[in-house]
Amino acid sequence: MVQDYDKPKRSWREIDQRKDQSAHRRDERPAMNAGKQARANNASKLYKSQLDNLFDGDGKAPKELKEKFAALDNSDEGVARKDAARKIVDAKSSSAKTRATQAYLKQWELPQDYSILSEVLACSDEELQEMALDEIGAMFDANRVPKRTSILEQRLKSLMSLADDEAIEEKAQSLLRRLRLFK
Repeated sequence: MVQDYDKPKRSWREIDQRKDQSAHRRDERPAMNAGKQARANNASKLYKSQLDNLFDGDGKAPKELKEKFAALDNSDEGVARKDAARKIVDAKSSSAKTRATQAYLKQWELPQDYSILSEVLACSDEELQEMALDEIGAMFDANRVPKRTSILEQRLKSLMSLADDEAIEEKAQSLLRRLRLFK
């Protein structure tokens, strides 16, 4: 019978290698497939080149950056935009959300903000819901991770069950699957 003192001792390196090969160890984040990773890399390169051009004085600000500047702007337009967005969030009924969103859209495009877009999903107008779903899909494509997913997930589930239009139901289902990848 082989005793413990007869076996050769493992080095620390060998012990660490065995730990890394454990079947119970998982990566913290799921890996992206090659196509998604390539799209994300290309989008990042494009955005960085636009920023470089902006800071060199050769180009215009990217759309996302313009929206951030407008939201931070203390001018009359910036304050009006914040107030209009606040009206969407503060509206209590779906018809009030629809009216507030339509008033917002008369002056600006939908903002790339998950909290406002999730409120637009609660509107009674299917056209507005579809616009919000498209904007959320674009944000997912750009790998913009939502900070709080619970309300957005709830609204997508609600659209899946209550939507009259099959296209909206399918978009909501697709976005819900993609949202779960961010968790």
